[in-house]
Amino acid sequence: MAVLDKIRSHSVLLVVVIGVALAGFVIGDLFTSGRTFWDKSERVALSIDGKDISIEEYSARLEQLQQQAERQGQKMGDEQRMMLNNQLAQQYISEYALTKIADKAGVQVTDDELYALLTGKGISPSPLAVQFFGSADEKQVNEFIRQLSDKQIAAAPADQREQLKSLQQQFIALQQQVRVQRLQEKIGTLLSRSFKINDLDRELALGGASRSVALVRSAASMIADAAAKPSDEEVQKYYDGHKDFFRMQSPMAEVSYISVQVVPSQADYQAAAEEKAKAVAELRAASTVPAVESALRAYVSSNKFFDKSYLTGEELDQLGLGADQVAFVKSAAVGEVSDPQLVNDRYDIVKLVGKKAAPSALGLRMIVLNDSVKGRADSLVAQLGSGASFADLARKYSLDQQSAAQGGLITMPNRMGLVDSTFSEFTLSQLGAQSGLALDTLYKVPVGTVVRLGQAPMTILLRAENAQPAVEKYQLAYVSLEATFSPETYNAKYAAMNKILGAGGGFDAMAQRAQKEGFSVARGVAVETGSPMLGQIPSSRPIITWALGAKDGEVSPKLYTCGTDYLVIPAVGKHTPAGFAPLSVVKEQIVAKLMSEKKAQQLVKQLEAKKLSTLEAYAEAMQSKVDTLVDVNYIVRGSEPAAFNGYAMTTALGKLSKPFAGSNSEVFVLQPISATPVDKAASAAALKQQELGQARQYSYQAFADFIQRLKVKDNRARFY
Repeated sequence: MAVLDKIRSHSVLLVVVIGVALAGFVIGDLFTSGRTFWDKSERVALSIDGKDISIEEYSARLEQLQQQAERQGQKMGDEQRMMLNNQLAQQYISEYALTKIADKAGVQVTDDELYALLTGKGISPSPLAVQFFGSADEKQVNEFIRQLSDKQIAAAPADQREQLKSLQQQFIALQQQVRVQRLQEKIGTLLSRSFKINDLDRELALGGASRSVALVRSAASMIADAAAKPSDEEVQKYYDGHKDFFRMQSPMAEVSYISVQVVPSQADYQAAAEEKAKAVAELRAASTVPAVESALRAYVSSNKFFDKSYLTGEELDQLGLGADQVAFVKSAAVGEVSDPQLVNDRYDIVKLVGKKAAPSALGLRMIVLNDSVKGRADSLVAQLGSGASFADLARKYSLDQQSAAQGGLITMPNRMGLVDSTFSEFTLSQLGAQSGLALDTLYKVPVGTVVRLGQAPMTILLRAENAQPAVEKYQLAYVSLEATFSPETYNAKYAAMNKILGAGGGFDAMAQRAQKEGFSVARGVAVETGSPMLGQIPSSRPIITWALGAKDGEVSPKLYTCGTDYLVIPAVGKHTPAGFAPLSVVKEQIVAKLMSEKKAQQLVKQLEAKKLSTLEAYAEAMQSKVDTLVDVNYIVRGSEPAAFNGYAMTTALGKLSKPFAGSNSEVFVLQPISATPVDKAASAAALKQQELGQARQYSYQAFADFIQRLKVKDNRARFY
């Protein structure tokens, strides 16, 4: 009873406790049952008009793009990866917009049409398909596609299945690319047909006469900036009236940051100079090829070059050395070593190891044999020594069908895409290094000597012919030594930046201390989801990811290391949600535009006040010259603004126009000189070309405007 009485005396408290417990239970249950929804929401990379693209799907396509770029030889740094990331995001948005417009317009690409574009059945195949299959032959393409079926992949040897599955995925992606490209062509054509030049413009263009016009033009930049600076009210008015120009589909943050690029200290430069002196001395002392190789071997991390073969002067020019190094090699005596000055924090050292006059290139014939046929190689060498035709024997016995068809003659496409049938010593050295054959041996024996190369089971017989005229050739060694900062130099800068960060007090206080140290301070730099880097700081994407997720006014708690030589302390100013860029961010570009326009108007007024009577006088006043244009009519050509055509066609012959500004902020004065009857056929063709060009331009603008108005939620900064 005592316990019950105690409970009753605290009944209100008990009800509250039980209520809170129940509420916690209900809320916990809600969160548990809703976890799938929240997890899904957090795993969305892009949302376009409510259509979600998961991070898993997005990352898979991004990985494919990166692999494709790497296969093409591109180096994938942070900035390059982010550019591909942005390209993919835009691709998703464009594909969605294209599909939505096509659905409303009733435009589609049927499966039969897609098949025809892939195989070339009845129409020209898509260039994307030709590139993927490596052929435009319908039978070959169909066989390729058959090999990528699930049934064929399952029947393939186990070691080939993964490669075939990868090709299958690439083929699926290709189908989507071809379908989208075809849809784009159809929608583009449909949009472009919606534009026509009106009858009045057509009548003006085809009627009357064309004119020859003398003119003077000048950029308005000759007006001082201070005289044309727009007011804050003018900037605000332009911003309010052109807000669509500043539409943003993703959120933005303003980032201020302290940065320092670590550079070599005086002690580091002294160490580099000593290293250079040592390298020069060692190369001078190296009197043999093995000694030169040994001297270079010590510079593991340096950019260096040495090949035992000789280069022609043309190859030397193409090697990528500086002009001073090339000039040194061509004028030096054998054994000389350059003693360079420091240029761009680098010493480029060159030694002329050897020099000779020899054929610039040789033609080659080849016979490829299988060692299993005993004695055949010996027999052919004997026959060739007795005067037998190399070409005939190559056609009869060589296993390499391509060269055998040409009598053993070796040809290769050069860097210009043309076919080469002669090869320099350096080229053979490089090809030999790739194939494991000492091909440059052909330059060490008399032309016409049969050289036997290869390893079991293959034997290769080679003979040089068609020696090109002798030229001066060079054998050289090269090493580039960089003056780099030492660990001590880097650590000193790191400690100084870390001290600034550790002292705290807000970004402004940090910035003051940083400036006293000589560090850089940047303020209010706009970044958004697609920004590949912060300002010009390499590998700084992690700072952008942090900034987009940080709070207004937050200073990073960590010191960022960017690339190999930048240290950065970032702070976030203001976040702006997707919608319109704030005036503070776009103000500079608006000021530049308005200033340019005001300069043009001021120059026009100044010229009008002079009341000049000749073009020559205007040319002097505008610091320009008199020029002449012919066949001017009402068709705008693009090199001059539309206002030019209007003044040129309405100003009386022989009279001066008044000064006027063009749309590109240039100022013009013109004088029509003569008129000739219009060539109606030529004008009609030009008008048709203008109509097609404007139709394409307006269709692009319409599509771009449609994309800008989509509701896009870009969450990529969560993941990249």
